Amino acid sequence: MPDEVLIKAAHGGRIAVKQGQVLEVVNVEGEQICDFFAFNAADVTEYLSTSHCRARLRRVVLNVGDVLVTRLYNSMFEIVEDDVGSHDMCYPPCDPVRYLQGFGIEDHRSCRTNLAETIADFGIPYAYLPDPVNFFQNTPILPDGRFDYGEPSHAKAGDRIVLRALMDVIAVGSACPMDLVPMNGDRLTDIRFVVRDG
Repeated sequence: MPDEVLIKAAHGGRIAVKQGQVLEVVNVEGEQICDFFAFNAADVTEYLSTSHCRARLRRVVLNVGDVLVTRLYNSMFEIVEDDVGSHDMCYPPCDPVRYLQGFGIEDHRSCRTNLAETIADFGIPYAYLPDPVNFFQNTPILPDGRFDYGEPSHAKAGDRIVLRALMDVIAVGSACPMDLVPMNGDRLTDIRFVVRDG
């Protein structure tokens, strides 16, 4: 039987994935961004790194067959299926500063605090938490080099991206709490992680 966790809207969750297993990141109701983080289960100071992925791939667009790497350039995941084809490797997670400076709001849930809560037992200082791969986020690069921002995700209900683990991993997701621009559609919804044998 597959192992799974439901990540409730605006919150975080995590799941263990063994080398060779497959992780499905499922957009339960559609249009929901999943800020995705992952850590080497044997050494949580080695994590999925978007900057190293961009350097290894030499692009910012993800394709089936791409290998996602850690800050040490070790292979962590291979993308084996993708229903959406629109993801982001450039934006940091939303955090309290973003909501305060951008919207004048305090105490709004955020992807960075979701990550901090979800891996509190790891002992990683908040200031050193990594940036995510933002699955299902619609931020295309415009002809003048700028990013488009604020448009809803293209993901439909049940859409997924499927990753094969190339090492033992602890995967973390945040069902993005951003509700002040329509990036997550007209309401926040859940993300499901499903782990099954490859």
